[in-house]
Amino acid sequence: MKNLFKDKRVKYGTYSTVVAMIFLAILVMINLVVGQFNRSFDTTKDKLFGLSSETQQVLDNMTSKVTIYTTSKTGSSDSIEDRVEQVLMQYKQKSKVGSLSVENIDLYLHPDFAKNYNSEDKPVSTGSIIVVSNDKYRVISESDYYDSENGQFSIESAITSAIQFVDAEESPAVYFVTGHGEAEPENFSSLSKQMSLANYSVKTINLLEDNIPTDCAVLMITPCSRDYSDVEAQKVKDYLTSAGRVYCIIGGIDTANCKNLMGIINSYGLTVNSGYIYEGDENSYMMYPYAVLPTIAKSDITSQITEKGYKVLAVASQALENTEIKKKDVEIEPLLTTSKKSYVKEGENKAVSKESGDKSGPFNIAVSVKDKSNDSKLIVTGCSYYLVEPNVDSMVNGANATFVISGLNWLNDQSDNIYISPKDIMTETVVVDEASASKLKILAWAVIPAIIFVIGFAVWAVRRNK
Repeated sequence: MKNLFKDKRVKYGTYSTVVAMIFLAILVMINLVVGQFNRSFDTTKDKLFGLSSETQQVLDNMTSKVTIYTTSKTGSSDSIEDRVEQVLMQYKQKSKVGSLSVENIDLYLHPDFAKNYNSEDKPVSTGSIIVVSNDKYRVISESDYYDSENGQFSIESAITSAIQFVDAEESPAVYFVTGHGEAEPENFSSLSKQMSLANYSVKTINLLEDNIPTDCAVLMITPCSRDYSDVEAQKVKDYLTSAGRVYCIIGGIDTANCKNLMGIINSYGLTVNSGYIYEGDENSYMMYPYAVLPTIAKSDITSQITEKGYKVLAVASQALENTEIKKKDVEIEPLLTTSKKSYVKEGENKAVSKESGDKSGPFNIAVSVKDKSNDSKLIVTGCSYYLVEPNVDSMVNGANATFVISGLNWLNDQSDNIYISPKDIMTETVVVDEASASKLKILAWAVIPAIIFVIGFAVWAVRRNK
């Protein structure tokens, strides 16, 4: 036996076995210790399974107990259900003890459960999530948090929005003005959905028929084809003098034939140039000079965009200009601005490049306005309908919708109203300006082929000389 342990192979084999057993024991101990903490880490780029600091703020400020019901079938599992379960576990872990609970209800085993929350516009079905607090609830269907076509996973924005909704006393109302050829709110489907996620109720108003109601948090003026009447314009002005809040998206209108509408913003020292903005700086537009990537000013309204390094895409926009007459109590702050190389083309001129007589930039595309004399606020943007068009918005990762929602929050003094943009589970759009695109083309079409040719020629020359 002694001779056996003198054998080098046995000695080193025993040593290796002991070391392996010690290492295995250490791994088991680490696993047992870590398991006691019930913690997980999200390493995905967009934190698909983690929660943002904004959601943590909502959880910290909850004033009532919230219950989240899921409706998965017992024993079933798919990738979306797994993602939902992981995210909801984060909500439970990061909320105050006892303030939030998560429970799954199998609708096949408990069919009567859905009756408590069913409605015609939002029926409860397998995959639905119901967020409940006291006598308020919100039903979230699977289509609300998962867009399979665009690969967007909006579970955090949907759940956090629902928690804010059931925990709040009321939802601010945004009234879209109609009756002048404007698009109906349902045509702004993407924006309306984001407004709902930000806990705004969307309504319409015809100013010829109705006065602006007292529950109007923000009056939304969108591009129109006909002017406001004297009566309608006066209603808006009276609303503003009573600490009213107005969001104006008025790019693409015929300024010469909309004098009453122009008169509303003229009273605040602003007017809209009738021409359209083109960018001469290749770093400030995408593909076409009229698809402007404006400089974003630092402000409370734009912080959520600038902190992420996103850009707003303003297509077919008109320039906002200051008038000679402005109230002394009115403060105008630029939000979106073009470069010095931008220019405005007016009339039927179809030329794209800058010509003699074209007005030179920089121009303001969007501004915030505050009148200290009556506490009224406006956001005025010369952007067209394309500001909230879903395809345009998706090209800048939802930054356009975020810009509008953040503006609504500022108008409504809702600094604590959290808006979380959807997360992309497939790819994130890279916003490339025209200058960068040109460099990439040169790299792909000239530099890389040239390098491959040189390397190939060198290899051929070496082999030829052997």
